[in-house]
Amino acid sequence: MTRMPHDDVAARQNSSRVKTAMPGRNRLLFFLSIVLLVLALMSLFAPLIMERSIPIWLRFKAARSGLEISFTEVHAPFLRPIEIQNLQITRAGMGGPHFQLTAEKVEAGLSLAAIFGTSEKTPLLRSLRIRHARAWARGRGPESATEIDWPLLATLLPGRLDISADEIRLEQRFAQMVLRDATVFTSTGKSGALSIGSIAIRAPFLQNNFADVRGVARWEDNRLILGSLRLLDGLTVDALMFDLSRLGSARLGTELGISAFGGHIRTNVTTERNEKARIWDVAGTASAISLERLATALGVTEPVRGSLRASKFTFRGDPRDVVHATASVWTELVDFSWRERKADAIMLGANFYSRTMQLQQLYIKQRRNELTLSGETTIGSDWLNPDFRGDIVASLKDLGQFAELFGASPAAFAGAVAVRGRVHTRERNVDGELAITGDDLTVFYNPVDSLTARLGLDAKRLRLDELELKHNDDVLHANGAIDFARNQAFEVSAELSCQELGDYDLKLPLLGSPAGACKGKVESKGDATEYRAMVTGETGSFAISAETVAHNQSFTIEHLALVDGDIRADFTGEAVMIAPRKFRLTLTPASELRLDLPQDQTICLGGIKMSRGEAGIPPSKIVIDSNELSVDSQIYKLCRGHEEGQPVLIAIPSAPQPAATPAPTP
Repeated sequence: MTRMPHDDVAARQNSSRVKTAMPGRNRLLFFLSIVLLVLALMSLFAPLIMERSIPIWLRFKAARSGLEISFTEVHAPFLRPIEIQNLQITRAGMGGPHFQLTAEKVEAGLSLAAIFGTSEKTPLLRSLRIRHARAWARGRGPESATEIDWPLLATLLPGRLDISADEIRLEQRFAQMVLRDATVFTSTGKSGALSIGSIAIRAPFLQNNFADVRGVARWEDNRLILGSLRLLDGLTVDALMFDLSRLGSARLGTELGISAFGGHIRTNVTTERNEKARIWDVAGTASAISLERLATALGVTEPVRGSLRASKFTFRGDPRDVVHATASVWTELVDFSWRERKADAIMLGANFYSRTMQLQQLYIKQRRNELTLSGETTIGSDWLNPDFRGDIVASLKDLGQFAELFGASPAAFAGAVAVRGRVHTRERNVDGELAITGDDLTVFYNPVDSLTARLGLDAKRLRLDELELKHNDDVLHANGAIDFARNQAFEVSAELSCQELGDYDLKLPLLGSPAGACKGKVESKGDATEYRAMVTGETGSFAISAETVAHNQSFTIEHLALVDGDIRADFTGEAVMIAPRKFRLTLTPASELRLDLPQDQTICLGGIKMSRGEAGIPPSKIVIDSNELSVDSQIYKLCRGHEEGQPVLIAIPSAPQPAATPAPTP
């Protein structure tokens, strides 16, 4: 057998290797060519397909979530963020739109890793950039509104946020908050920045603006954390966290921490959807906060002093169905004062659960005064007649200081009062009692040696069993009753006797300050629709009597008589309440009389003097309006307080003398 040369064998092996390598290279080149062709086709057709499909997809998804969406243009450049021009999203509410968002430009960068499914944790949106946004939310959405597609929103949470908003407005019935020129920039795992041009808060007794607010922002694990927001000296938002990690299951969370003037405020809010409604879970605490500095910082229009020693609040349930919710509150204020109202300590504790409102304690402590209230009521279908029970215990050793807490002048009240009582209502039946006793008192600037009052509740009837005020030999007695089952039908009577009326600080319109021994009686009877009152009084030789019928805020004076010895003047008229503690009294003379008024109308009028005579003018109508007296278009000023003035002179013409009887002829 002939052996082949060594060189020929090597050449054949090299030729075989070359033939084997050539097909592999050809396949790689072919694959790369296909990829390039696909990319080229995608670069040509993908933008067109995306620009046609994205608007359809957005409108479809918005309609499923009960939203209305509109925009002018959609651009989808290949391998670049999607651009949406003039975006507007609206959600209907009760009585108008509930939510609206507009933005001139929105850029959404898609993540290829999420699109091709290479990583489940990679967000679908690589970035989200919004420019010149405007958003507002007001009122609340209707209960029948379509539920938002929360899983879809969860997939749209981006890896990087870059948002600028011209205005964000949150409005409710009694309050609103407006943020202007706000920007936030942050990305996953990295700290960013937050800036707000101004924050305006408007609410009853609360108005303030915070300008140029800056802080830090962080976006991590679908949680947006804002911190170090300095609003004012001593008022800083330490952390405000929005938890969107469970957005897919319709669960949202918010945590707020504030350092406020040496104290702290902590709030936790979570909301989630169950089978029937959205449930809110709110918990908050506060401690060691100066009310004066806090009120000044927040722009409270009323002066407040003191400190919030501790407070806790919880709520769980649907705000639209408060009856089935649970809530609790506990608050303790120390050295509290508002305007002239002062208290050393105020504690309030209350719970609400299973339709039951439980007032654990309302405790007010002043230097020498203590008041404790407690009670419980069941809220059912009959709101007008709930079951209720309550207890009150009070030891008021300085009545003036306690009256000041409720806005009265401390000089108008003095002395010690003890109060004890209970009340219980069940199945529209009421029973209870209240006893009040006091010694060495001052009531509305008038001295009172002793006070005794007893009130009783029986079924649907409130009874004033006894009311007695004594000062030396002067006595005031009163009693009465109200029947709530008969249109609040009531009956009240009172009698007064005194040795010297001048001992009391009385200033009656036009009548001035009466003096002398006095007797008086008041009887009134009627219901909530109409009632009649009869008043009589006399002091010395002067007496007054009146009969009136009241309807709502007007009083018809059927008869008014002024008597001074043997001189008498009669009137009819009407009194109308034009404001609290202000009335307009119109009198028409029912008998012949004349008024002798001063020529100088700047002199105030105070008191009445009656005499026989023809001096003065016969008035057709007399009007008393607040501190003015008008007689036939002539206006005079009435005296105030202890101001000295000129009395109104009422002249009654002398009765004609009967003709002399002629003597009989012889």
